[in-house]
Amino acid sequence: MTMTDIPVKEIMTREVCTIGKDDNLLNASKRMIEFGVGSIVIIEDGKPIGIVTEKDILYKVVARNLLPSDVKVKDIMSSPLITVDPNTSIREASDIMKKRGIRRLPVVNSNGDLIGIVTDNDILSVAIDLGEFAELLKNEYYEVEELSGKCEKCGRITDKLYDVDGMKICEDCYEVLR
Repeated sequence: MTMTDIPVKEIMTREVCTIGKDDNLLNASKRMIEFGVGSIVIIEDGKPIGIVTEKDILYKVVARNLLPSDVKVKDIMSSPLITVDPNTSIREASDIMKKRGIRRLPVVNSNGDLIGIVTDNDILSVAIDLGEFAELLKNEYYEVEELSGKCEKCGRITDKLYDVDGMKICEDCYEVLR
């Protein structure tokens, strides 16, 4: 399984910061701080209907010199909400984010219930972890042996040979293969 085949349900955050649509931005901001996140999903009748991000707060409230306690989240939320289902692949989620210019995707089940959220940072963290894992596998594959002798690739005599697929090669040839 490659990184891009992993479903978002494997990396999503399950505890999503949410608030009702008629609540004010002051309360929404306090909840975002409490959760340590940069967005809050707006809920109506138990279903997600929109999202407010730090950028929304900056552009739609702070830059207009509005008082957060006077602004309802429904008035500045981004809607309709772009969501994915739990089995959406990381690659597909990443493509949606890139095409739509967004950094967060709420995850909803077949009933439309909010079950998590996946962010660009979640995807990046997995990509980095898998990249490091692949590097470990790669390094495991090329076993270092403390042998001296003639490189079977370039013919150079050396104090250190590497065993690659049963072939003894010098450090320079080994570096080219990496």
